[in-house]
Amino acid sequence: MTSYDSYLSNRYFGSLDALRCFAIIGVIWQHSPAVSHDLMPFANIGASGVSLFFTISGFLITTLLLREETKTGTINLKNFYIRRVLRIFPLYYLVLFIYTVLVFSLEHNAVGSGFFNNLQYYLTYTSNWFVDLAVNEDGHRRVIFIFAWTLATEEQFYLFWPIAMKFLQRRKAIAIILILMLADLSLEFTYFGTLQTPNTFFERILRIATSPSTEICCGVLLALALHSKNVFLLLRKVFGRSESAPLLAIMAITVVMWPGNISAAWYAVQSIIFCFLLAACVIREDHSLSWLLKLPLLQRIGMISYGMYMLHMLAVNISRKAVNSIGLQFNLNSSWIIFLFALLLTIFMALISYRYYESLFLKLKENFK
Repeated sequence: MTSYDSYLSNRYFGSLDALRCFAIIGVIWQHSPAVSHDLMPFANIGASGVSLFFTISGFLITTLLLREETKTGTINLKNFYIRRVLRIFPLYYLVLFIYTVLVFSLEHNAVGSGFFNNLQYYLTYTSNWFVDLAVNEDGHRRVIFIFAWTLATEEQFYLFWPIAMKFLQRRKAIAIILILMLADLSLEFTYFGTLQTPNTFFERILRIATSPSTEICCGVLLALALHSKNVFLLLRKVFGRSESAPLLAIMAITVVMWPGNISAAWYAVQSIIFCFLLAACVIREDHSLSWLLKLPLLQRIGMISYGMYMLHMLAVNISRKAVNSIGLQFNLNSSWIIFLFALLLTIFMALISYRYYESLFLKLKENFK
């Protein structure tokens, strides 16, 4: 069982990359046409994948900031933001540029015009506030680059959170996180339906107010809790058993596959279970599920999951066109082909991106530790 000192000295949690792997596969599954809806029409696996990403992100970034503070006595905000820019911006803006060229060349329609109307929000990481997933005239929802809302949500949060950690007393910083979560959950439970497509100025303000992610906040609170020795020892009693991780994984799968309506309560329960699963995976790295979560293939896919997220819709669209070009119809079998081809193509594209493009900027991060 991991000791508190061992936990503090550990800068890499082997299970989390594999969890990222499952999260990105869920997103690609959800965005591949027909297959996810034919097999599990009730499940929103893509949303669950994003929630898991958010929880991991909140935990890891806060943990790194806490350990920097412990080691140096402060948090270097300049270095943090430079590292964040070097990790996120190069690929984000490259992919956005590729989309801009493709839309300008191929989408001479209302969808294409909508993309250019939304471009200002994609450029400024505000698409989660101002870009709506509206239903078009044929009953389908298609907004190009809509998946950027997740990056906007993260960048907005990390714009203020390190500042709060550096300049506020820890109790006050924690109070801010709790207030954000309470406000988000309260408004989601009250106005959950209207926040998806705001029709009034008031509803738009509500959407902005709920943009801080409850999942990120859960990850942040977990990092803060485990950094305290007393709380770590307490949580170790609860989550430190070898069987805790597989039991929580089963609970997480059950919630993800829940055949009920997707509601604010569902998201809240899912966030808590994901947080508990992370706790079990980092408190005890030799848990009963480690044989799976430490498989090199899963860890490698998790390492390139950011690139996969940014590139996956290009891969899905290429896959769809390739299937159509060889005459397959959109039945269950061809949908599986689209999903599998999109997954493999996404992995290939992300590997190329990571090795020959992202790594150039990741090396520069070493200068700002």
